[in-house]
Amino acid sequence: MSLHYLNNWKQYLTDDDYNYLLQYVENIKNNIPNDKMIILYGPGRTGKSTLKNDIQQYLGDESCGNMMMSGEIIYNENIKKLGLFSGIDEIRSSKKMNTAIINLIKYKQSFIADTNNIKRVNCKLLEFSKIITMDHIF
Repeated sequence: MSLHYLNNWKQYLTDDDYNYLLQYVENIKNNIPNDKMIILYGPGRTGKSTLKNDIQQYLGDESCGNMMMSGEIIYNENIKKLGLFSGIDEIRSSKKMNTAIINLIKYKQSFIADTNNIKRVNCKLLEFSKIITMDHIF
């Protein structure tokens, strides 16, 4: 049996988080909808951006796209299978943005976001998210 492309991340995540992440990514690859957004949470230098880059490399650029933290997401006609957010905590008080993201999640759009401060992420958005804690400092 061959190792998964993301296998090198197994040592840095809990078994539950690693298995959830793998299933989430494989669902995207196989056009199976996910029902939550993944938020990678941890201080700087824990690999959040590197993990997102590895996922994008595995799935390919045609399946993944960086999403801007602006109201433009509502009007974006070219949302890819997986939207990647940086700084999801920056929109905490934007009801319009949080509602837009929640609605897209309800319609089975997959997102992976990251934050250094989970307490700054909108609490309503957290209800539609799986938090994966990144605590290994590289």
